[in-house]
Amino acid sequence: MEAEWPWRKGPDEVGCNLALGHLLENLPRRLTVNGRIHAETYISAVGAIAGYAAQKTLFAESPPVMGVNINRVGVASGEQYWFGDTLNFMLVPKTDADANRCVWSLAAGGAVSAGMQGQQMPGLDAMFKHVASTIGGTSEGKSSVVVQHQAHLPARELLKAVWPLALTCFSGKFPGAGREYPAAPVTWWSAIAAYASNRPIRDVKDVLPPDIALTLLMETAIYCSKLDQSKVEGASAS
Repeated sequence: MEAEWPWRKGPDEVGCNLALGHLLENLPRRLTVNGRIHAETYISAVGAIAGYAAQKTLFAESPPVMGVNINRVGVASGEQYWFGDTLNFMLVPKTDADANRCVWSLAAGGAVSAGMQGQQMPGLDAMFKHVASTIGGTSEGKSSVVVQHQAHLPARELLKAVWPLALTCFSGKFPGAGREYPAAPVTWWSAIAAYASNRPIRDVKDVLPPDIALTLLMETAIYCSKLDQSKVEGASAS
């Protein structure tokens, strides 16, 4: 898989490689409680980071212009969410050339490697519809999977818990490391997080069927890609 990394042989290769390695290593540790990790929460956390990183990369490359490349949708509570094809194509490849940058293709590859058969592949349309239909309701931030396979936290709360770790991995400033490593530019965050979605599905295959893991991961990614940055990082988020 290394040969397919889109940042390979580029000026940001070292920083991106380190960010990916540290994210894969440290996210499970962040979620381990009493020596154990809840598979569904772990997979959902991977999806949360991937979805939100996709939004961050998109807005860094193409600042949002309402009605042109993105839309804002409000709900009764007054909260606003991002919708639009440009955002969706950060998650789902528009062309084959985009497959090594998008969470859907990389996470699905992990699910197939974990034993998922073609007929078990979750439907993308159904996942996007589920996320859109639950926003503003009591099931917001929860996956469509059965209750026993839900994460321990709704997606937004889970993202708030793990995003600071993702930022540390992207920054190259690791506590106790004794030195700073090259940072991964925000333009690569989406691709790095997408690659970080492949292995976890294989890691939990003995306790979580890969088709369920893929649904959890992808629906969480879709939802978190829509969140207002000020609601995740605070009022100072840009």
